[in-house]
Amino acid sequence: MFDPPVGRSGRRPRLSALLPGARFIACDDMVVAGCHDDPEACRPGDLFVARTTAAEDGHDRVRRALARGAAGVVAERMVASAGRPLCLVPDADWAFSRLCQALAGDPASALRVIAITGTSGKTTSAWLTASVLAEAGLQVGVLSDLGCLDGASTTPERAAYRSPRGLARWLTRLADSGCTHAVVEVSSRMLARQALAGVPCAAVVVTNLDEAHLDLHGTAAAYHAIKARILDAVAPGGCLIAPPGRGPLGRLRRQARQRGIEIVTAGLTPAATVSAVPLERGRHGQTFLLCTAAETAPVAVGTPVTSFVRDAVLAAAVGGRCGVPLERISRGIDAAGTVAGRMERIDRGQDVPVFVDAPTSRHAVSSTLACLRRLTPRRLVAIAEERWTRAVNADVDWLGRWCDASLVVPTTMMVADAEDHDIAAYARIDRLLNDLGADDCLIVLGGPGLPGGGPPGPDDGEFALVDVIDGWFQLAHPPGSAGRRAA
Repeated sequence: MFDPPVGRSGRRPRLSALLPGARFIACDDMVVAGCHDDPEACRPGDLFVARTTAAEDGHDRVRRALARGAAGVVAERMVASAGRPLCLVPDADWAFSRLCQALAGDPASALRVIAITGTSGKTTSAWLTASVLAEAGLQVGVLSDLGCLDGASTTPERAAYRSPRGLARWLTRLADSGCTHAVVEVSSRMLARQALAGVPCAAVVVTNLDEAHLDLHGTAAAYHAIKARILDAVAPGGCLIAPPGRGPLGRLRRQARQRGIEIVTAGLTPAATVSAVPLERGRHGQTFLLCTAAETAPVAVGTPVTSFVRDAVLAAAVGGRCGVPLERISRGIDAAGTVAGRMERIDRGQDVPVFVDAPTSRHAVSSTLACLRRLTPRRLVAIAEERWTRAVNADVDWLGRWCDASLVVPTTMMVADAEDHDIAAYARIDRLLNDLGADDCLIVLGGPGLPGGGPPGPDDGEFALVDVIDGWFQLAHPPGSAGRRAA
């Protein structure tokens, strides 16, 4: 048996216990103290896992890992290992993720993990779920696109948790900080890379399933199959929480049923286990009833879009699953109010409602704009950051399907050495904002939570669009002023 000296983690799991179906060459088992999927990170005694990405095949880099001192290799096919132990597995991604969790001490075993995926609504559902659980006095950690929050922090920290090693480190941090529950936002990219291997989940939540990220997954069917991998993470006694309906969601529920996974439906129809009945909705907010088979509770929120209610109902279903009374669930959603960067309101005393949204898919933004279009008596106006439109593959013409006026502006608009086209962009914003009336609605697309990183700031020589718009309304409506005036 291959048995290296104790590595930096202090833990030495056996591969035969972690990787079912593994075949061993030049040994009958392997004990591992450290592992890497990057040969340049390998040090003497480490295990190298040959993963295949779109950029390269890890099997082609085994020789480099061995030269760096790797004491063994995990691979999906036979490779020359210079006489060092070789472990063959059907899925190197799954093996690497499982090893990262094991070397961290399997931190998920000390937590009740709620994993949330879907085409849109993941971030909002995650933070509403955290608010519901916190309202019940539970210690909740959150890992999401908006940031990561452990039990000892009050402000989310932007961090790389999506890699297998990053996820293991953050789950360890949550457990060490006293968290009993972890809410984890899970992207299709994470599922494609098997990031949840070794993370048993008390509940998995699927917000919706549409077509998205075809550049990564090729076809809608492949994308839906990747999303269905979330079922692999359900722990014994765990459940799937998803909206009712046919199509991809119906197929997902059938797969869960075939595996013996309990299903809780949560949605906007009375047939769902947990549902919502709208009472009133307008551009300034909405009220609805949360309903279970036994009771109802009213909820009032400032976010007017239907998708927020869907996400709130999913959060309520998680709360109910964790034993939180419906009254506390309602208070938790009320307490959350809005989620940063997700239909967040700018209110400087102006008559026109102004929202800031940073959706990460066309599906999410189309749902939001369609809802605002129905609620807006006069003009719906969108102002978008140029880099946001690139990230979600949107443009002025596409936004024009719902908006009466739309403008895409460069992020360099407010730099010290702004060029003529940057200054012209601000002038166009000024004209649009001056023309807004009480029956209009403005949505600002971009800002915190942008795909690919946080917003620009003064240290970068730039200002986020949301800061520009907020500053305009502050100047137009100084404290104590009444009515609307031009900036």
